[in-house]
Amino acid sequence: MKPHLFNLRNILLLVGVFFLATWYAVLLTYMLTGYKGLKGGADYLAHYSAGYILRYVSPDRLYDLDLQRQIQQEVAPPDRLERYYYYNHPPFLAGILGWVTTKDYNASYFRWVLILIVFHLVSLGLLLTLMRRFRWQAEEIWVLGISGLLFAPVFVAYLKGQDSTFLLLGVSLWTFGLLTARERVAGLGLALAAIRPQVTLVLAIPFLFKRQRVWWWFIAWGLILLGYSYLSIGAQGLQGFVQVLLFSGQGTGIDVDKMITLMGALLRLFPNIDPGLFHIIGYGGYALAILFLCFLWIRSRALELKHIGLAVLFSMVFSPHMHNHDLSLLLIPALCAATTLADHQVWSRKYAVLLPLGVSLILAVNDVSYIKTVVYLLMLFLALFLWFPGWFGPRKKELQTC
Repeated sequence: MKPHLFNLRNILLLVGVFFLATWYAVLLTYMLTGYKGLKGGADYLAHYSAGYILRYVSPDRLYDLDLQRQIQQEVAPPDRLERYYYYNHPPFLAGILGWVTTKDYNASYFRWVLILIVFHLVSLGLLLTLMRRFRWQAEEIWVLGISGLLFAPVFVAYLKGQDSTFLLLGVSLWTFGLLTARERVAGLGLALAAIRPQVTLVLAIPFLFKRQRVWWWFIAWGLILLGYSYLSIGAQGLQGFVQVLLFSGQGTGIDVDKMITLMGALLRLFPNIDPGLFHIIGYGGYALAILFLCFLWIRSRALELKHIGLAVLFSMVFSPHMHNHDLSLLLIPALCAATTLADHQVWSRKYAVLLPLGVSLILAVNDVSYIKTVVYLLMLFLALFLWFPGWFGPRKKELQTC
């Protein structure tokens, strides 16, 4: 190895990569040898039951919750079903789920993870292509690529069997389309991101007031996806999806107290809060976040990295539903913040490129202690990096006058 490769940046990179790779190896070993033979977490049980219904029962019964529970009980031991998690995602991935799912649970899980990896790699390819437009050099692109490949929440999504990388793909397409003036691509990204409707609404509604073509392409692609969903699961299946959404919104929701969101913080601080008041504050904050972004879009001459990063952060913090595997979206504001800090010469590109890896390390370490305040602070600092980068640079010495 050449001597110049042994610099502080590369040493930090190697240490970070070694830590993440080791930690992932430990988690993967635990998953492969534990869980009484079943791979994947409780989240994959829900996906498996959905895929099983699609392949072996009937697509129009995809959202039959009693049937989902029955299938999960037949597959998993009782201690894996202490809490029942049902499949409540839009049916965009119904065809793929039905295709990869067989009566062999573990084989189905590994096939599904391969699909998730493809979504992840495509997302990463789009984001790295975009980073080249912001003058990152080839060596730095490699560092960003390694950071994105090892991004901690993505690995959590793999272990759980969650479709978060599909969400990342949608938001990456949206980001790519916006920054390359491809409204059609941005609209497609928003439509695909509707796998989490609560995220898409935050990102889409501001386009009613600026670059409206993005909004109309979003509507067009959304109608196409609706038609695909109808062909996949039929009118009865779509009706079942609506009923599941209404059911999910009752009370205070499922595991909301574990979420890194406004509503999660509210429920942790006031566990006995009245559900009505809880919804008023939570959904009120969600609506205000959308209104703020609309105002910001209207007042801004152009949409830049800082707008994209902030919108993604708002879609997470104020979302009514957002678990730790969906923190995969943090990769986008992390890349935006690294570019912003470098462009404003706050940090040199040599070290700014390590920011996404640093975010990943913080999230990985926090998975052990899971101090939720850490994630809130991390998102706050990313927002400050994006909008007030000068705060984090060396202060200029003021001239002293006699």
